[in-house]
Amino acid sequence: MIDPIAFNLLTIEIRWYGILYAIGLIGGYFIWKKLSKEEGLNEKTILELYLFMLFWLFIGSRLFHILVYNFDYFYNNPTQVFNFFGGGLSSHGGIIGGTLGGYYYCWKRKLDFWKLADVAIIGIAFPAGCIRVGNFLNNELVGRITDVPWAIKFKGYNDYRHPSQLYEAAKNFFITILLYKLHYIKSLRLPKGFLYWLFIFLFSILRIVTENFKEYMVFETGLTMGQRISIIFSIISGIILIWLWVKKRD
Repeated sequence: MIDPIAFNLLTIEIRWYGILYAIGLIGGYFIWKKLSKEEGLNEKTILELYLFMLFWLFIGSRLFHILVYNFDYFYNNPTQVFNFFGGGLSSHGGIIGGTLGGYYYCWKRKLDFWKLADVAIIGIAFPAGCIRVGNFLNNELVGRITDVPWAIKFKGYNDYRHPSQLYEAAKNFFITILLYKLHYIKSLRLPKGFLYWLFIFLFSILRIVTENFKEYMVFETGLTMGQRISIIFSIISGIILIWLWVKKRD
């Protein structure tokens, strides 16, 4: 495995995770900027909305992780709520937080939320993929033990495991490229909000699949918490997608 530390800057360790995180955010912003300019937004509004959504995405992902994934731990260790370097972010919570934050901003500025959500979600999908590559290089969120030819022996583990982080990264990059391509196929005449809900649907369905390769706690039902939540998200988004498509044809 590659050393998680890329280099040292004086006494500060610069990790590959942080570098990939930064690349993701910057790349996501330029995708968002390009698409938003085509929708008529000025650069100031583009930057403000991107930063506003990222802030609430982070808050939502942290709160969701605390309340859903590890409530007992944080209840008994309240000071750890602010230990952001200790990990603990939920992608599902990030979707909820970023969406609510973006909706509030658009409501205050009298902007068309669903029109912008279709392009904003493409800019958010890209950094999600970069972050998963960062997880891989950081030796965290490892996969289950396996003997497949591409298995990885992570630092601190004595067995070979699925590089599940890369499966997640591939999922997010695939969704980014697909939505980007669909955005420019004007002949489809997709209704506002369709690409946003398509992201939720694809993200959830593929998350159900990739969770099978992660070293996570499994319930008696054979499902992980991530799969349970993804099933709910996929049902809701699937129903809305059908409704939008039927409405489009009327």
